[in-house]
Amino acid sequence: MLQINIGDHRAPRPDWIPIPIRNRRSMFWGRERAQWIARNISTANPYFERLPFRRSLTSLLADRSIWINYENNPSRYGATETMRRRDIAVSSTAFQQGRWVVLATLIHELAHVGGAPGFSHSAEQAVLACGLGRQRELLRGKDDRDTPYEPGIIGLVAPKEGLRLA
Repeated sequence: MLQINIGDHRAPRPDWIPIPIRNRRSMFWGRERAQWIARNISTANPYFERLPFRRSLTSLLADRSIWINYENNPSRYGATETMRRRDIAVSSTAFQQGRWVVLATLIHELAHVGGAPGFSHSAEQAVLACGLGRQRELLRGKDDRDTPYEPGIIGLVAPKEGLRLA
């Protein structure tokens, strides 16, 4: 399964470091929950298979060459290394927002690994396809503060204030 950097990986960027001990429980939970989504949410794998690299969420989660790193960057939730698409980072902002936002960030970044272009809606729509948002958010373009899905997200964003997920 995809790897969580706990100090056993050198990330391609110097500011991407191992997941701090205080955040590992949320990260392990997020990876486990993403696997549950791949098995149980009928729209998850088909959505990922429609992305440019045609890889299912299940196959991405099983890929041991993909690494999850940490970055202390309050201006975004996460990032994907653009050259090889084998390293992603989940930022301090996502961890501060809670494990559901960590999960949504993981799904979003895995969509980029699957070929979703940067600065497009494709990666965030993967979050919706994985059951982490409501269809009405997409249709109306209006955010529901009780979900980690952000209908207007394209690139770097400020954190969602008042998110009520644990």
